[in-house]
Amino acid sequence: MTVSMNFQKRRLRRQALLSVTLFVLFQTACAAVFAALCLIPDLPRPVFWLFAALSGGCGLPVIPALVVLKERLKEIEGGEFDAAAEY
Repeated sequence: MTVSMNFQKRRLRRQALLSVTLFVLFQTACAAVFAALCLIPDLPRPVFWLFAALSGGCGLPVIPALVVLKERLKEIEGGEFDAAAEY
């Protein structure tokens, strides 16, 4: 029973890490695309600032995602998921 729970915790931990890693990679790619759009020659100033703001805005959701990941890993280690599954 302990081996099964250990395997379950490792699987949940891996899934949580993978999901946040993919989210961060997609956000980074999005920010890179908007930053590249800023480099278009003769781009009007308002459009440049729009792309710059969108590029910076892509990084903002990463911080809450890391906080949620930290909480999720604590839940997995604490066994709250296992306790909820018994109901």
